[in-house]
Amino acid sequence: MNIRTNILGINASNNLRTNNDKKAKSMEKLSSGLGINRAADDAAGLAISEKMRGQIRGLNQASRNIQDGISVVQTAEGGYQGITDIIQRQRELIIQGMNGTYSDSDKQMIDLEIKQLNGAISSIAEGTSFNTINLLNRNDYQVFADRSSTSTTLTTSDPVTASGYTQIELHPIGTADIPRHLIKTEDTTVTTNSSSNSGSITEIMLPTGETGYNDYNVNVDTTTVTDTHTETYESLSVSYDPEYLKPAAWYTVNANYTPLAPKYFPNLYGQLIENLDVNGSTRALEYTSRTGTDANPAVEFFTFPGTNLSITRSRTVMPDNSLEIKYEITNLDAVDANVKLSSLLDPPSNAVVSDALGNQLNVGNNIINPPSGNQFQIAGDIANATIEFDDALGILAPTDLSISVPASGQPQINFDWDLTLNAGQSLTIGFKYGSFSLNMDVYERTTDWDKAQHIETTTVTNIRDIDFEPPKIRIQTGDTGNDFIKIPLFDASAEGLGITNIGVNPPADPKQSLMKLDTALTTVTGHRGLYGAYQNRFAHTLNNVMNRSENLSAAESRIRDTDMTKQMIEFTRSQIIGEAGQAMLAAANTIPQSVLKLLG
Repeated sequence: MNIRTNILGINASNNLRTNNDKKAKSMEKLSSGLGINRAADDAAGLAISEKMRGQIRGLNQASRNIQDGISVVQTAEGGYQGITDIIQRQRELIIQGMNGTYSDSDKQMIDLEIKQLNGAISSIAEGTSFNTINLLNRNDYQVFADRSSTSTTLTTSDPVTASGYTQIELHPIGTADIPRHLIKTEDTTVTTNSSSNSGSITEIMLPTGETGYNDYNVNVDTTTVTDTHTETYESLSVSYDPEYLKPAAWYTVNANYTPLAPKYFPNLYGQLIENLDVNGSTRALEYTSRTGTDANPAVEFFTFPGTNLSITRSRTVMPDNSLEIKYEITNLDAVDANVKLSSLLDPPSNAVVSDALGNQLNVGNNIINPPSGNQFQIAGDIANATIEFDDALGILAPTDLSISVPASGQPQINFDWDLTLNAGQSLTIGFKYGSFSLNMDVYERTTDWDKAQHIETTTVTNIRDIDFEPPKIRIQTGDTGNDFIKIPLFDASAEGLGITNIGVNPPADPKQSLMKLDTALTTVTGHRGLYGAYQNRFAHTLNNVMNRSENLSAAESRIRDTDMTKQMIEFTRSQIIGEAGQAMLAAANTIPQSVLKLLG
C-alpha cells in the first residue's frame, strides 16, 4: 500500500470532472434550447446551421420585398384605373361632339373639358409614385433599335361618267321637240379625310439578355381631293309608248277607292269609289287575294265580315282602249239576300257630260231610267272618256243611275245595283268605262349629266417600330443575387399616350381623335393587364418564398436546436453519476488513513 500517490482519488477526480463537464453542457443546452452553442459542439452542424440561418433571414426579407413589389404594381394599377376612366370620358365627349345637334360654342365647351381631362391624366401620371419613385411618367427609355419610317403615296384618276333620268309629262298637242341642250355647268371640289391606326406593344428579348418591348404602331392618314366638272343636259320629245296611253289595271288603293289612269298619271281618267250595303248595314270589304298590277285582266277577290258573300272584281283593258269592269257576286246562304253595291265615279277633271247624241246634260241631278242602253260622252280639259251601261254587254246594268252636274265644278256619276240574291245564287254585274283619249300629247323630258372628275388621293403612312427597354424597379425576391423580378415603368401621360391634340373642332379631327383615344385605351389596358400579371406572379412568388423559409427553418431547427427529452435524460444521468463520483472521491480519500492504524 502506498500513500504518496492516491491513484484511486485521482481516478475518481477525473471521472467526476468529466461527468461535471457533461452535466454543464447538458445544462447549457437545456437552458439555451440549442443543441449547438459553439463550434466545439458540432463544427459541421454549426456551419450548415449558420448558412441556413442566412438563407432564412434572406427569404424573410425577400417576402417583405415582394410585398413592397405588390404595393408598387397596385399603386401603378390604381393610377391606370383613373386614367382609363378619363379616357373613356374623353371618348364619350368626342362621340357627343360628332352629333350634329351641337353648335360651335357647344363644341368649344366640349374641347375645353377634353383639354382639362388631358391635364388630369398628366397629373395622375406625375403624382403616382411609390417612396418618391415615379411610376407612370417615365420616358427615360433606352432605345435599342428604331425601324420607324414614313412614306407618302399619291394616286390620281380621271373617271368620266354619265347618268340621267326620264320624266313623263303632258304638253299641248303639237308642242315641238326640244333637242338635247346644255342647261347648266357646275364645278365642285370635295375634300375627304380618313384615318386608321393599329398597334401593339409586345415583350421581346433584347441583345443584352434583358426583357424589353417592341412598340409597333401603324398610322395611315388618307386625303382625297375630288374636282368634278358637271354638265347638265335636257331634251324633250314626244313619246309613242302605248303604256302612257292605255288605262292601267291598277289595284284598289284602299278598301273602296280605285284610281283610273294611264301609267305615271294617277286619276287622269277619274276615280271609282265603291260601297257595299248588306241587309241595310254598310260593311267594309276585305281582300283575300289579287293578281299582279300588270296583269290583264286585273282581278281582286273580296269577302265581307260576318257574311257568306264573296265578290270577284275584274278590270279588263279592251282593244278599243277602254276598261270593262265586272263584279261577280255570290251568296252562299239565304241570310244575306239583300245586297246593294253603290258606285260613285269622278270623271276626268273639268269634264262636260253629254248623252250619246252629243247633247250636254242639264245642270242638276239627272235621273236616267232605265240605266241599261245608255252611253255618255265625258270631255275633260286633258282626258276624254265614255261610260256605257247596257245589259247587252253581257253584264247586268245598274238598277239606278243619276248624273250630278253642278253649275261649276266636277260632275259625278252615281249608279247602284240593288239586288236580291237567293242562297247559292251568283250574278255578274258591271259597266264599260272608255274608250279613253287624251287632249294632250305625252312627252319624255330627259335630264342627264356628264361628269368629268379628277381624283387625287394622298396616303401618308407613319410606322413606329421601336425596340426599347423601359426603366424598371428591381424587386429582390430571394436570398441570392439571381432571385429578382423587374417591374417595367411606362409613360402614361397625355403626351406619352399621344392624345394631346384631340378634340371636335379644327385643327383637331373628331374621327382621328377617336382613333387616338382607342389606341391610348388599348395601351393603358395593356399596361394594366401586364401589372395584373406581375401582381399574380408576386403572389405566387411570395407563397414560394414563405414555404422555403418555413422548410429551411424546420431543417435548421433539427440541426441546431436541442432535443430537450434527450438532454434531460443526459442531465439526470450526469447528475446521478456526479453524486456517485463525489461519494467515491470521498471514499478514495479515506483509504490512505488505514496506514495510520498500522503506525499505531
